[in-house]
Amino acid sequence: MKILEKFGNKHLLRDTLHLSLGQGGKVTLQAVSFLISARILGPSFYGAIVSITALTAILAPYSGLGTPNLFIKNFRSGERSMEVCWGNGLLITTVTGLILSIGITLLNLVIHLNATLLIIFIFAICEMVFGRIVELASFGFAAVGSMKDTALQGFIMQLLRVIAILLLAAFCHPVTFNEWLVAYVITSLLGLAYALFKGMQFFGRPKWDAAAAVADVKEGIFFCVSNSAQNIYNDIDKTMLGRLASLADTGIYGAAYRFIDTAMTPVRSLISAAYPQFFRIGAEGGIRATRAYAIKLIKKAVLYGIAIWAGLTAIAPLLPYVLGHRYDTIVVALRLLAVIPLLRCVHSFLADALTGAGFQASRTVVQLVIALINILLNLWILPRYTWRGAAWTSVGCDALLVLSYFLLVQWKISRAASSPTPAAVA
Repeated sequence: MKILEKFGNKHLLRDTLHLSLGQGGKVTLQAVSFLISARILGPSFYGAIVSITALTAILAPYSGLGTPNLFIKNFRSGERSMEVCWGNGLLITTVTGLILSIGITLLNLVIHLNATLLIIFIFAICEMVFGRIVELASFGFAAVGSMKDTALQGFIMQLLRVIAILLLAAFCHPVTFNEWLVAYVITSLLGLAYALFKGMQFFGRPKWDAAAAVADVKEGIFFCVSNSAQNIYNDIDKTMLGRLASLADTGIYGAAYRFIDTAMTPVRSLISAAYPQFFRIGAEGGIRATRAYAIKLIKKAVLYGIAIWAGLTAIAPLLPYVLGHRYDTIVVALRLLAVIPLLRCVHSFLADALTGAGFQASRTVVQLVIALINILLNLWILPRYTWRGAAWTSVGCDALLVLSYFLLVQWKISRAASSPTPAAVA
């Protein structure tokens, strides 16, 4: 198909290369930050960080109400100017981020994480406001075709984190949770300042368009729910472990999951580079064209997924020597989780095939169902099997996503074939 040839070669390779280089540097720095943080804080303190991070990750997509995704969609389609996308995004993100930060802090009165309300509020502000504005800028760079700056934004953010944790390790003995949090706030502010500076250079002076904002919020809620549901089945087990099991168990499981996230970097770069193209392909050829594009990408990604499964299984016994023997059980945890990158090499592209063809609402329904299944399984299994149960549930839900998206895409194609005109409604 001509449309696949047009978007499947030169530009995709260039954008993937830029993102891979940036993500590779970012992941290297993340690995350094993670290894030092996990070692100097220990499983319990690190477990507290994991549980708070997981909670904010679930609600973070509602900060901004989908404006990062809509930046790409609206600018690429010509519906909005970049100044409006940037201005609406900044205002909506700041307001909703503050509201959500307060909400998360009050939520702790119910779920009782092992952290004070002030610590949770400060961490939430960093994630819900500062972090989401950084993400808005990154999506904006992608929207205007500068994947290099998208990658650079993430790299600089992580470089700041590494510098801060190295300074802590050098001058604070032992490192306390509060000292780590202060460093986290400072680096978040510096990352925000860089994102705003680059954003002004690329997008100009932000403009507010109330009518456009109202229309975007209605559409953006599907992206919010979709991203939140994805974070639920990725991260809710860590928050629930922090409540239903020990923080040491949470720290071990969170450390193992960090290796899974790191291993996904090259595929995540390909997913990010291909994401804007799904909208173009879907607008011209519908669900059949986006499925063909997804399959083309899956064939490339799945080979990497198999390789990383074998690699993670092989290196698992070496990790206690790096992290310390308090992390001995990470060997079993990582081997249980090692198949997840392979599964995500399949369902991530099938999901974007649905979004690109205009079926974001259908994709969201699937994600909500999987998220609910994940929560119910964890409520039953975590008190009995702690992190092992969390690993089994994670693998099962990713496998279920592969099956669900495959069947949904096939159903949408069959409906489109039987309709006189392509259907692009959920």
